[in-house]
Amino acid sequence: MNSNALEIAAFLRKELYGPDIQIEKPCSINRVSENCLFFLAYYNEEYLGLAKNLTDCLAIVLQEYVGKLKCSYIISDNPRLDFSRAIQEFFIIRKTSKGVAESARLGENIQFGKDVVVGEYCVIGDNVSIGDRTEICHHVVINEGTKIGSDCLIKSNSVIGEKGYGFERNNEGVPMPFPHIGKVIIGNNVEIGALNTIARAALDATIIGNNVKTDDHVHIGHNVVLEDNCQITACAEISGSVLIGKGSWLGPNCSIMNGIEIGEGCYVGLGSVVIKSLPPNKVVAGSPARILREV
Repeated sequence: MNSNALEIAAFLRKELYGPDIQIEKPCSINRVSENCLFFLAYYNEEYLGLAKNLTDCLAIVLQEYVGKLKCSYIISDNPRLDFSRAIQEFFIIRKTSKGVAESARLGENIQFGKDVVVGEYCVIGDNVSIGDRTEICHHVVINEGTKIGSDCLIKSNSVIGEKGYGFERNNEGVPMPFPHIGKVIIGNNVEIGALNTIARAALDATIIGNNVKTDDHVHIGHNVVLEDNCQITACAEISGSVLIGKGSWLGPNCSIMNGIEIGEGCYVGLGSVVIKSLPPNKVVAGSPARILREV
């Protein structure tokens, strides 16, 4: 899909500096070619050295680059965000609805919104509801009673709503399963990565709030609540009955102990082991995790 520099600037509600040229594709600063769109998220001499002699392309850059580039450019407070918005608007081919794949297996009393897509070999249990424009990719399992909102993406091979891990030993010391008869509720505009597991609650609901984004290989235990706008990166493990506050970010390979609360706006570093509750707006790292600073 082609566009031009002036169209992109108008969409972003920014001023275009330099000539209006045709833009054929997005690219990285390390692979710039003619008629491409790229961005520079930071100002430094290395980036300036790569970009200053480029022509016939469009850059989205910080204010510090004004007057230092030969190519056309757009000034942005957040070049990475505006670059992403431009790609979404001009360079991604919209999928046309394909409905439900013939190989999918559907239970009873399922409610689909408008333009829902269900991929090959999905299994969807009884009494599931899926909102408008949500896409369920291939080989996803969604168990009974799950509710998924609108404009969501569930990537391939994820399992939503299986029973959680809970046992109570009897008098002979044998672990006896605690029943998990709750459900999973997923909000709107949620993205669930590939190979995620989201356990249903023991009695109530495991809740994934609006705009939550998870990476691949994430485990979310029973009774967990992820409030709106959380980001959970690859291989994070969230044990049962944890509450993750609004807008928090969990780094790769972190582990969160069962039953604790992480406040709003926290950042949990790579590989951290969080064993106690955190107040809002803290940056933590380590095993066990320690507070490093305020956000």
